[in-house]
Amino acid sequence: MSTDSTRKRLRFDRAAVTEEAGGQCRVRVTLSLGEQLFEAGATSSVENPGPLKAAAEATLKAVQEAAADRFTCSLADLDHVNALGKNLIAVLVDVKFEGRDAQVFGSCQIGDSDIDSAVKSALNATNRFFELAMREE
Repeated sequence: MSTDSTRKRLRFDRAAVTEEAGGQCRVRVTLSLGEQLFEAGATSSVENPGPLKAAAEATLKAVQEAAADRFTCSLADLDHVNALGKNLIAVLVDVKFEGRDAQVFGSCQIGDSDIDSAVKSALNATNRFFELAMREE
């Protein structure tokens, strides 16, 4: 892999969940692009799937920031699904890019952390648009 393509690939660094008053939680997601870090947060109910949705929403905010708002993205839906015998977290993301609207799907097999899988699902959904937006640089 060339240095140029590595530099333009967003990587999941970490996600932190903190409980807040009133049955709310906040998820902070950190992504890296080369040496740059992009961090964003979102708040939701502590009831499932609230923290997962907050993780995906925070991820999408960080992706948008990393792409210098060359496209916008927002979470349309998130769900636990079973496909081909695998448990996944799947997301639908609404994207606006170059004056067009699209809806993209992303998924990630559930591993040790549902929160991490939600973050990776959002990244999976937006990777192609991120790469396209960064080519405009």
